[in-house]
Amino acid sequence: MQKRSIPRVHLKDIEEARKRVADVAFRTPFLPASSHSDDAKLYLKLECLQRTGSFKVRGAWNKMSRVSQEDLAKGFVTVSAGNHGQAVAWCARKLGSPCTVYVPLNAVKRKIESMESMGAKIVRKPHEEIMESMTDDRMERLGMVFVHPFGDPYVVAGQGTIGLEILEDLPNVRSVIVPVGGGGLVNGIATALRAKEREVESGGGERNHNKLKIFGVQAEGAAPFLKSFESGRAEKIGDPHTIADGIAATYVFDYMFPLFKENEIQPLVVSDREIEEAMRHIMKECHAIAEPAGASSLAAAWRYRSQLEEPIVCVVSGGNADFSLLSRLVSD
Repeated sequence: MQKRSIPRVHLKDIEEARKRVADVAFRTPFLPASSHSDDAKLYLKLECLQRTGSFKVRGAWNKMSRVSQEDLAKGFVTVSAGNHGQAVAWCARKLGSPCTVYVPLNAVKRKIESMESMGAKIVRKPHEEIMESMTDDRMERLGMVFVHPFGDPYVVAGQGTIGLEILEDLPNVRSVIVPVGGGGLVNGIATALRAKEREVESGGGERNHNKLKIFGVQAEGAAPFLKSFESGRAEKIGDPHTIADGIAATYVFDYMFPLFKENEIQPLVVSDREIEEAMRHIMKECHAIAEPAGASSLAAAWRYRSQLEEPIVCVVSGGNADFSLLSRLVSD
């Protein structure tokens, strides 16, 4: 089986992606983390209010809208815990193509129902099998167009459009915190931010010796990025144990790890309890629903606040929370 190549992208790819997704992806709200005290130091980029409830439609459309008529007839296939699958299902329906989504056995019911409502065929597989399918070309050999959740240059470039929006909304941002599953989101955003940073310096702008910090956050029970950062190589851990299904990672994939290093992304970890508190806060203060993965960025900002340079932006990556979890959080 053929191994995957590193999905490197450049600023021009992200800028082109922005034009392509402009009529599909919303420009999501950018708000202070607290509605009661606007201290201009901590902000939320609310991708939980994006079409299909997460940032994923940006990358999915940037990939899927380019395929040939022949490939449209074949249809699309992907693997997903739910958010990417919903985005692919939505894009496939818009393009008039069939869609199949391979999901882990413990996928959130709400996300499954959403994919099915948009016409996707659902195939359930064990978590480990889902993860292994992203290490080689087995999905491409199914006869459909494989829309990789994170390891495709078009997908990475689409997610990177968020970085351009962050800089427009807060040009002086000093710390950006992004949830990490496979790494497409954080590396897309980081590519845009780093390129714009270099662009300012090469254009004769004032060099800032306190370089913009970019952080990737994972849950304590599913943190292969921290392990990889410490060892200096792509690492695998055991089964994930976290409520944050969107970042329930088992691997840092070897074709993604070089990007984490090139983009100088640093790892943070948070507990499920901290994630739940961040979810409550976003509901109360921003009147928005964040799923656990999406709220992990705010949880990290709170936990590491003394170590972060302000102003800080937290990317709230998704809002497709399980209703039973929301009910418990509201009633507690």
